[in-house]
Amino acid sequence: MKFGLLYLTDYHPEVHGTYTTYYEQMLEQIVMAEALGFDGVWFAEHRIPRFAFGNPAVFMAAVARMTSRIRLGTAVSLLPLHNPVRLAEDYSMVDVLSGGRLDFGVGRGLYKYDYEMSGVDMAESRPRFDECLEVILKAWSQEVFTHQGQFFQYDTHSVTPRPVQTPHPPVYMACVMSPESYEWAGVHGHHILTAPFFFTRFEDQQTRLALYYHTLEKAGVEPTQRDVVGAYHLYCGDNDAEVLAIAEPGLRTYQAFGKGADLLRGAVRDPSQYQAWQRFYENRETITFEQMRATRAVIGTPDECAMRITQLSREYGLNYFMFEANYGGIAHPDVLRSLERFACEVMPRFR
Repeated sequence: MKFGLLYLTDYHPEVHGTYTTYYEQMLEQIVMAEALGFDGVWFAEHRIPRFAFGNPAVFMAAVARMTSRIRLGTAVSLLPLHNPVRLAEDYSMVDVLSGGRLDFGVGRGLYKYDYEMSGVDMAESRPRFDECLEVILKAWSQEVFTHQGQFFQYDTHSVTPRPVQTPHPPVYMACVMSPESYEWAGVHGHHILTAPFFFTRFEDQQTRLALYYHTLEKAGVEPTQRDVVGAYHLYCGDNDAEVLAIAEPGLRTYQAFGKGADLLRGAVRDPSQYQAWQRFYENRETITFEQMRATRAVIGTPDECAMRITQLSREYGLNYFMFEANYGGIAHPDVLRSLERFACEVMPRFR
């Protein structure tokens, strides 16, 4: 079992202070996570104010120079919003500066706001995604490449520096509701990033994973050689009183941030196709902490966290957990204590 951190951050100046302090605290958490044995750290991309990173590659380059072992991932890079050559250049630099530790997570994104701020028509998200990834992989794996596509044309172009990893860094495909995404990832032999808590029945995820494994095998890839990554909020407390005192207000604050107009503006790409996403956001007003703890998080004492991981890995086929640990304005010292307790008392049970 692998364990990583996910920085899908919500910035609260009254708690975090300046952005300088905020980023320094993140760097301290990541350096500590590496020392504690976490496998990876992942960074989300959004254009929404105070949420995630506008350009994760910039922060990842800083992380690359402060670490030596932990892998650095995007969760995810929103390909349709970008020029693919620029993305290939930025993330190739991250791979070089980290000595070949980039995991390239890719997706189309959910929020219309991201597309509006990038000046991209959301109706073009699928063909833009496909073409962007095609160009990036060409740029990384070929010294000189040519591409004539719907959105981009390049004639005998070279991207430098080239990535350290050959033929290119591992690709992780965002797959949640759409069976087509799982099939596409399998056909191309990629790893997958999932958010299982969006499902009301774990059997629905199992059906999609069966499709993924089948297409992997048809592509000549052994399924055990690919990661199925699940994202959850984490708080590992010494006792239930501590969990309630710290994690409950943290999750509440995170939920309230998510209800903001910026986050929900034109929330989903296609309401007829993404009804499950819409249902997830609509119940933010009524869901209790215990319901969130039972369905959307790994929160509790070390024993409770270990039992939850065992359950989730069995039901959702996960072999890699990435955790949001500094959500909702949880104080930096509390984040560090939670990570240390989890690494020392939970992770060894799965290694």
